[in-house]
Amino acid sequence: MQTFPGGTADSSRKLPSGGAETLVLSLVEAQPRRAMPRCRHFGQCGGCQLQHVPAEVQLAAKQEAVVSLLSRAGVQNVPAPQTHAAEPWEYRNRVRMRVENGSIGYSRRGSNAFLPIEECPILSPLLWRTARAMQQMVQAGEARWPAGIESFELFANGDETGLQLSVLLDSTVQTIDRDAPAALRTLATTLHAEVPALTGAGLLAKAVPDAALSRRVRESARVEVARWGTSALLYAVNGTDYRVTRGAFFQVNRFLTDTMQRLVVEGRGGARAWDLYAGAGLFSVPLSKQFRTLTPVEVGQPAAADLQHALQESGPSHRAVHSAVADFLKQTHANPPDLVVLDPPRAGLGRDTATRLARAAAAEIVYVSCDADTFARDARTLVDSGYRLTLLHLLDLFPQTFHTETVAVFRK
Repeated sequence: MQTFPGGTADSSRKLPSGGAETLVLSLVEAQPRRAMPRCRHFGQCGGCQLQHVPAEVQLAAKQEAVVSLLSRAGVQNVPAPQTHAAEPWEYRNRVRMRVENGSIGYSRRGSNAFLPIEECPILSPLLWRTARAMQQMVQAGEARWPAGIESFELFANGDETGLQLSVLLDSTVQTIDRDAPAALRTLATTLHAEVPALTGAGLLAKAVPDAALSRRVRESARVEVARWGTSALLYAVNGTDYRVTRGAFFQVNRFLTDTMQRLVVEGRGGARAWDLYAGAGLFSVPLSKQFRTLTPVEVGQPAAADLQHALQESGPSHRAVHSAVADFLKQTHANPPDLVVLDPPRAGLGRDTATRLARAAAAEIVYVSCDADTFARDARTLVDSGYRLTLLHLLDLFPQTFHTETVAVFRK
């Protein structure tokens, strides 16, 4: 048996993120800290793991887990995380849903089997209303899914005034059904009448396989073959509007993005700063006002184009670099930056890149991470290279799930 916050269960398994998820096969004893799951699909759906645990207990458990992973990685004197949380429901402003036999849904827990859903209480009301409206329109014959649809993605801004739709096909650009673009435009036009916040939609087919690319990259590569409306929306963070193009990365918790930005940039200034994995410029825009020279680095499109747009009025001393971070750090840089901000993907930096970052000899590094395991690994490399972890924030960006988000400050 394994005891966990909220009950006792007889099965558990290791998750890719390194956290332990308990699969409840039978509830032996209901503990006082147990909560009633809000979603009827909890236990079957692979999206949420912790709806049976009260929000404050979830946060405490995540705090303990982050400290434990850092300690096990060999990082000594870990500061107590400062926690930041907001509304634990209806927080997500981005979602990808599968479509199968006309129904919308997710994958079942622990498998790739399709699970049709009737609700999703972690989504913002606009996202769920839009997903439901599309399904009802198709069922009523008012529109149809483009032939070969695999899934769709919805992304909304924080105040739910703008919405983008991406429809992903299982077809390649060579095998796409010729009527699919027209079906996309009909679906978007019909949906816009019901959801006026919809500003644009795109139809994406798989790219022609390139043997020179890795299997993972080949499987994820998409080409937009049809569109409707505009290709971007404006997302306001702390009074600044950011252009976010359909498909570009942006934070997914509409209640805590302002807080995250403030934790990263407030009180920092100087001569030189780098913003690595800069995305659409969430941190670059305020940093450009606080440092004489800013170098943001982003390799992905369309985020790199959004970054250029965000900095177009910031002056010639702030120059965005379209490059992989690992390649940028291999270059010779004459002067060490005063500050490095980085927000890498879930895989983190890796030993080689973290070592090169440490050799850049920045006075301060602010590391934003969405994976506690890879962050702990990279933190150990930075500490071994002469840095000290001085401040640690835990943001509960993903309530009801085991995922964590941290903002850590390292100083020489």
